[in-house]
Amino acid sequence: MSKKFLMKGLLFALILTVILAALSPVFVYKTQHRGKLEEGLYLSDDRYDVVFMGSSHMNGGMDPNVIWNQQGIASFNYATGGQPIDATYYLLKDVLKKHKNPVVVLDVYYLGMTDEYGARGFVSNALDNMRFSPTKLEAIWNCTPWEDRLLYLLPVLKYHFRWSSLQAKDFNFDNASVYYTKGFVAGTDRYGKENSAWKQTENRVGIPEKSLEYLQKIIDLSKEENCQLIFVNMPCDYSEPDNQEGWVDDTEALFNTVADLADSEQIPFLDFYDMADEIGFDFSNDMNNAGHLNLWGAYKVSSYFGNYLAENYDLPDHRSDGAYAQWNEDYKRSQAASVS
Repeated sequence: MSKKFLMKGLLFALILTVILAALSPVFVYKTQHRGKLEEGLYLSDDRYDVVFMGSSHMNGGMDPNVIWNQQGIASFNYATGGQPIDATYYLLKDVLKKHKNPVVVLDVYYLGMTDEYGARGFVSNALDNMRFSPTKLEAIWNCTPWEDRLLYLLPVLKYHFRWSSLQAKDFNFDNASVYYTKGFVAGTDRYGKENSAWKQTENRVGIPEKSLEYLQKIIDLSKEENCQLIFVNMPCDYSEPDNQEGWVDDTEALFNTVADLADSEQIPFLDFYDMADEIGFDFSNDMNNAGHLNLWGAYKVSSYFGNYLAENYDLPDHRSDGAYAQWNEDYKRSQAASVS
């Protein structure tokens, strides 16, 4: 009797799990992050020679369409808002299943996080939009606290409150509708203030333990997959993170440490925070807010970086390649959207 009851219980649990798993994609928020990761990770047949990884600083900092138009380099921006470095590692593992030997450009800003886990909403931007696989299971196990893991495995449990506000797009979301951006999105505000935290220091502070662990994992993965790795850091007013709980208290000193590590590993590190004059960056007009570039700032950084890639890496110019004909149309669409 007890064995039969147990079998019925297990069968019920299995059926319930299958139903919840089937409902989860409907309830996950249909944001730009979802569209670009679904399309860029799994659906598009395009191949990228350069991939951008990291947080919102990268998401709104590197515009693949600008780099395409000026250099013909095919790239994609996989960054998502608030993406901790551990989530970046697992996303990169999925990227490298599809794209072989790309130049991997890593936003190092989130190395400053001292909390063991990122905020649920930010981690969700990445993990909710990864397809089920051993890599995703590993990411859930290592990037989230134990009490949240079931919520990432079956996101409908996390977003069940949305049942009364579901829209048509939740059932038939067109991931391709955002693909023309190649993963980039930036604001159009002008901050209007100078960088209150601008300073030069020779101080060093240690990279938080978990951040250092996953940075090393990314370095090792890049070597295993024969990828060239580049570190970048976007302009930012450090007065905000320096006074934020769960963050190192001297961000500039942290990036001095990152520069030392990059030098020891022979990894290029472009710290745009310190390169304002070189790229013609105007903090008050080229920032959307204290922490993120606006469209004009991203254009300057992307143009500079595209030139850097062209001068330092042997990357093909695909502008006359028929397989990438749509990219010229995507560039035009992105330009139209940016001025609308």
